[in-house]
Amino acid sequence: MPQNNGLCETCQWVRLIRSDRGSEFLLCRYASEDPRYPKYPRLPVLVCAAFREAAAS
Repeated sequence: MPQNNGLCETCQWVRLIRSDRGSEFLLCRYASEDPRYPKYPRLPVLVCAAFREAAAS
């Protein structure tokens, strides 16, 4: 996963997307619930009202 992602790194809504060319992007799945949120936020995200800590596995 890319480094310096801020809150996205530990958020339950994040999904890592890898392109065919090897690039990595963080998809905010909350954007499908609320269109005010960007699908691919500019990193690092330091403040986000939708942030929810991911459950430890």
